[in-house]
Amino acid sequence: MNRYRTVLGALYRLYEHSGFSLAGAVAFSFVVSLFPFCIFVGALSGIFGGRELATQAVAQLFDILPEAVASALAPQVESIMGSSRIDLLTVSGFLALFFATSAIETMRAALNGAYRVQEKRPYPVCLLISMCFVFVSAVAMLVLTWAVVFGPAIAAAIAEFEPDWAKELLESTWVDTIQRYALAIVVITALLLSFHLWLAAGKRRLADVWPGVVVSVVLWILVASLYSYYLDLSDYTRFYAGLSQLMIALIFFQFTAIIIILGAEVNRGIMELKKLGNGNGNGNGTHVAPSPAAHG
Repeated sequence: MNRYRTVLGALYRLYEHSGFSLAGAVAFSFVVSLFPFCIFVGALSGIFGGRELATQAVAQLFDILPEAVASALAPQVESIMGSSRIDLLTVSGFLALFFATSAIETMRAALNGAYRVQEKRPYPVCLLISMCFVFVSAVAMLVLTWAVVFGPAIAAAIAEFEPDWAKELLESTWVDTIQRYALAIVVITALLLSFHLWLAAGKRRLADVWPGVVVSVVLWILVASLYSYYLDLSDYTRFYAGLSQLMIALIFFQFTAIIIILGAEVNRGIMELKKLGNGNGNGNGTHVAPSPAAHG
């Protein structure tokens, strides 16, 4: 019963503390940051093997998103990457990295609000942490793409020793779908864990954050799977005309931000329940000192 009350309480606190408004800000900053991030990935790809690898990495990123969202953003991103060529160790490379941190910084503010913590780290430290998130994410994308590119060649060499039934199984379409969702789950889980553990202010253990991460991952997979059906019921061209494609992406990213913030609210609710159960909390996540009468 306490678990259901925790989830319902998290939903209410999400509304009470302007979580939906913050989610809109996160969605907007994500779209703003997406293009400089992809430009930075293109600059970083020179270390790993050329811009073709960066193009494939961005394409793999869009494979995780719903088709309607990917089709709205992919052509514009490909156009930017095709026309913008910068070196990593230049002012342009630093500016691309700096502007790509916008989404991370906004997400940090939203998570701090969900956990009810005040940021005490200096702004340069927070900015450096955000840049590290962008840099590590870009490197991880390129490494995963490199593995995907060279994976088939390795698999082809191994396939000579596989039985026919194994070859048919690996070539089936549903196996490819499972691999796609498995990759999405691994990437999103790792990213969310790092957000809750290191991006938001304060100190939390893995045991404190994994329930909210599981809730967020399950809800995101559900929303991503059903988003195309939702679009069939809503004709955005009636309201936004030529901007409908952009709004489709923005609304999906807002759903994503709501889910992430909701996960933080769930974690905070569970931590409050644990403190109340241990007798050292007051329901607001603060420590309650024992009264002198208790020792009398």
